Formats: sequence, structure tokens, C-alpha cells
Amino acid sequence: MNSSKLSQIIPHVASLSDQSDKIEMTTRLPSAGVDKSAAKIQAAFRSHQARLRLKKQAAWKMHEKLEYASEQTESKLKDMFDKLLKASETLSPSVAKLLQKAGLPVEEKELLKSTNPDNIPVESSYRGPRIDGPITRKTLVDLIEAFQQGQVLHEKYVCVILHQARVILKSLPNFNHIDLSVLRHIHIIGDLHGQLADLLHIFNANGLPSTDNPYIFNGDFVDRGHNSVEVILLLMTSLVLYPSSVFLNRGNHEDIMVTVRYGFQNEVIQKCSARKGPILDLFKDIFSWLPIYSYVETGKVKIIIIHGGISDKINLKQINALTRNRYVSIEVPPESKSGGKRLSPEEDNEYRQIQDLYWSDPDPQGRKGCRKNEDRNIATFFGADTTRDFLTKYNLSMIIRSHQVKPEGYEYTHDRKVLTVFSASNYSKGSNWGAIVRWDYNEQEPWIISYKTEPVEMGKLSFNKQVTLFEDPAYHSLVEKLMTNKNLLLKEFQNADTNQTNHLSLTAWSQIMSSILQVDLPWLLLRKKLVEEDEQGILYNTLFDGYQLDNTKFQMSNTGIMEDLYMWKDMLMVLFNLIDYNHSGFISRNEFSDIIKLLIIGEHGTDEVNEAYIEELTLAMDFDKNGKIDINEFLESFRIVYVKNSDGPNKNANKPKATNKHIKKTAF
Repeated sequence: MNSSKLSQIIPHVASLSDQSDKIEMTTRLPSAGVDKSAAKIQAAFRSHQARLRLKKQAAWKMHEKLEYASEQTESKLKDMFDKLLKASETLSPSVAKLLQKAGLPVEEKELLKSTNPDNIPVESSYRGPRIDGPITRKTLVDLIEAFQQGQVLHEKYVCVILHQARVILKSLPNFNHIDLSVLRHIHIIGDLHGQLADLLHIFNANGLPSTDNPYIFNGDFVDRGHNSVEVILLLMTSLVLYPSSVFLNRGNHEDIMVTVRYGFQNEVIQKCSARKGPILDLFKDIFSWLPIYSYVETGKVKIIIIHGGISDKINLKQINALTRNRYVSIEVPPESKSGGKRLSPEEDNEYRQIQDLYWSDPDPQGRKGCRKNEDRNIATFFGADTTRDFLTKYNLSMIIRSHQVKPEGYEYTHDRKVLTVFSASNYSKGSNWGAIVRWDYNEQEPWIISYKTEPVEMGKLSFNKQVTLFEDPAYHSLVEKLMTNKNLLLKEFQNADTNQTNHLSLTAWSQIMSSILQVDLPWLLLRKKLVEEDEQGILYNTLFDGYQLDNTKFQMSNTGIMEDLYMWKDMLMVLFNLIDYNHSGFISRNEFSDIIKLLIIGEHGTDEVNEAYIEELTLAMDFDKNGKIDINEFLESFRIVYVKNSDGPNKNANKPKATNKHIKKTAF
């Protein structure tokens, strides 16, 4: 596995014996026997290092807040699906069936037929790796070498791997039981998120999976990175080869509805274009069969490995007995076993537990008990007391989880009873370390190995560049939030500016920022990066100077369109993809009409819909009059509906007409 990327690895090892601190101490200047000048230099250096660490911590907290802000869409989507499913009786049968299908397991017979490798021919022009015969260790090595070179595996061989892995996954219980008295050690890998370089580094540094070199991958194999398909195929190939020493836990991103927004679905569509629909269904099914958690007996202690976290609701006996493939998506509730639309109280409790296991986080403020996870707006924050009670109840010593990026790739919380490990380094173009955990038989504590797959020479960067939020990729999320909410912010600023001075006090400005953006950031500290101020206070209009939302895929004159699209884009994209079940890029005019009705009803809570207006809008949006609506037409139509209903029914300026207006035909 020679690779230029792998040759650039920066290893960084830390252990629980505090060796890293001891190494750091040996590099410090001796404090005894030095003159006063040296002592002053040393004190100044330490003070500078302390300030630097504090600023980095502050920048990282801001990054986390902005990162989680994008995930608050989850609860909105869940609310939307609840409304749509309840309204399914008013929809055309095709739309109602597709909405319900999102939460249902894939039909077995159809899945096997549509993804049967024997029925998929390989073109003579294909030059990538092949799987002719049983999957062997050579297959794994060949795939690694091919993926390093940027080759894409043919759909036929994708289906070969996935079907063999599916058979194994279906045979497994709801949790992996791992005994280190047999395996001797285990490598525990956190989120990879489609970052192939990190996975290859892990294999290169620690050895390929094998009978005597076991691994557990703790969810979030896909999304965000550019090689999610290759990452999950290598993991599935490893599972096929070594089912007794390769273990997979499901993460919150192993959810077909989440992958619509974070990249995996689009990647599958691009790389498996000839059979994108059936292969997406196959992934959807495989995700639902992944085990929920892992239980590890290390010899001296017992630990649980789970992707997200726990809550005071978690009942492992119930989790161990549930039918896990019912939970095709965590965003869309499964059908009630009674056949009704609503879950029974017992079923709802089970569903909430599943959400908590995949989405929860340790409470960042150190509070006791469990409470709503305000950062993600789904699942819970759990406190150290909840951890202690859970570990005592199940005779466990530690929870190892993933789910959150950490600056060093790992972090201990709750009196070192919770260990977070995140294995995607430089995540989303950031500068974090990746980390893995190795636990050896009869050891009381694990080893933690941190790394980066690209060199980052921080010493050559300016001090400001190292610590400021504005060099963090999350900054773009903040800019998007500002511009998305520009009109709301300006309205609140002007309402608070009763004397019309174009100024606000620091307190008033920061309170409005927190209230409108729903992001708890240290606005007073950030203000110098965002706005201008003078002796009268903050010049709030300067907040938007130099920023604009730009999307060249939509060439439209209405200044509010980008705000509308960014505000609703995630929901609309999910809804469009649901209806576009075969991923053709189009939906029918009748299906489109149904969706627009739902959006209007959902927005105003009334069944009064102007049928003539809907028909006119449908005709207007079908620009080429082929009876189909593409994604760009769909998004533009929603803007028109949104603006029309916001401005009132008597305004004609936004009334759609069948004109020659053009929209660039590019996927959003």
C-alpha cells in the first residue's frame, strides 16, 4: 500500500499513562539554576502558550456550535414527515406510497432481483478491479490499490460485496459480543466520514484486518468525505473476510434520509449511475441491519461501544430484543406493529431510545441528568450521573463513543468514564487530529493513537490564523446563517433602535443575534470580526457589509430567493428525493402539485388551497412542457409559493406566468 498520501502521515501517540505529559515536561527549560533573564523568558513563553490554548479552545467551541447548527434540521424534518404522513390520505396514491416507503424496509424479493450481480453485465471498456470468484485477502488489497489510484468499482462488484456482507449482517444479533480473551486486542475506530486517506493510514499503521488483528468500526462510515463508497466497500469486504474479528456499529449517518443531505447519496448516484436506484435501496437495507452497539469483555473490565450516547430511557434488554431493521431511518418513524399510523406509547419509547443511542452527546455544561440536546435539536445531553447509573446498572466500566469531532481526535469526560474517539482527521477541511483506540487483553485502560493524514505546519501560520474562527470552515456556515436570516435580523435591529440612530448597545445586539440565529456563540467577543462600532455602540447595518449569498445555478433577479432557498433547501431536497424514487432527477406534474399543496397547508395550518393557482403554478414551472419537473424548477416554484403566501393573495408581482424565463439546468 505505497502511497504519496500515506508517506506524509504525521504520527502522534498518547496513552492513558500520561506519557505525553511527561514527554512534554522533559522538553521544558529547567527552572532551577538559571538566571533571572531565562526565568522571565520561560514565564513569558508559558503565559503565551496558555493564552494560545485558551484561544484555540474558544475557537473550537465556536466551530462545534456552528457544526451542530446544520444538524438541527433533523427535528424539522421529523416534524415535516409526521405532518406529511398524517396527510397521506389526501394525496394521490403514488405520492402517499412513496412517503410511507421512506420508513419501510425494502421488499426482499425485488431487492434481490434488481441487484443480482449475475444480471449486471460488465462493459468491455471497464478497466477497474474485478471480483471473479470468492472474496479473498487479495481482493481487499487489490481494492485498496485501485481506490488509491482513484478507480471506481463497477456496479456488478459493488453488489457482489454488499450481498455477501448483507447475509452476514442479517445473521447477527443486535449487538456485537467481543471477548478479548479470544481476540487478545481490539482496534476501535471512530467516525471516518468517507475519508479514505484516514482509513488507509489506519490499515497501514496498524495492519489490515485479519483473524488475529480485529477491528471495530463505530459508525459514520459515510457522508461529507469524497470517498464514502470506497470506505464502506472496504469495511464490508473486511467483514466478509473476517466476520469473527471485524465488527460494525451503526452510526447516525448510516441512514438513507441523512445521506440525502450530506453527500453519500449523490456519490452513489455518480459512481453507480447505471443502477443508482437499486444500489441505494441495497445500502438502505444494509444500514438497517447494522448492529446497534458492541459489548467488550477486556479481561479486567467490561465496556460498551456505541456511536452516540445514552439517556435515562435506555433499556439494553429491550434494545437487544427489538427488530432493528424496522428502523430504516431514524428520521422517519417505523410503521406501528398494529398497522396504524401512530406508534403506541411502548413503540414510541423504543423509537426514542434508538434516537438517543445514535444522536446523544455528553452534556457540554457538566449538568446532571438528561435534557434535550439543544445543539442538535434531537436526542439528549446526558450528565455524569446518568453515565454512572448506567454503568452501575449494567456492570460496565466505560462508554466508548464517537459522533463528535475533537481537536486531538479523542476526549475524556464524566470522570474518564466516557471516551469519545473520532478518526477523520482534518475533518471538513479543519485541522483536528484523528484518533483510534487500541485495547489489549487484561489491560485496565486503552492506548490512544492520534494522527493526521496531511502535514499541517502550524508554526508557519500567523498567530491570528491559528486561532481565529474565520479561518475555520465553520465560518462559511456562520456567513450562510447571517445571510439566510438577514431580513429577520434587520427587522429586529430596527425595532430595537427606537431612536433610529443605526446603533445598538452591545447587550441588545448580542441578544438579538442569539435569538434570531439560535446559535449560542460569544457574540461580544466576535463582534470585532462581524460589525463596526463607535462610541455610540454597534453599527448594526455593517453586519452584512461584504457578504452575499451566491449561487450561480440560479440566475434570478428576486433578491430574496437565496434566503428562501437556504432556509428551506434541506427539507425540499429530502422531499424531492423521496418522490423521485428512481433518482431520475424529475417528478411528474401531478406529484409536484401534491407537494405544493402540502407545503401550503403545512405553512398555514389550513386546508384552503387555491386549486386554480396550483394548476397555474404547475404549468408555469414545467418550462419545457414535457410533463416533468426537475429539482431546479421545484426549488424555484417553492420560492414563488413562499413569497406569494408571505406577501398576501392580492399581490400580482409574484404571480407565475408561462414565460420564457430560463433557469440553468444544474443539480442543486
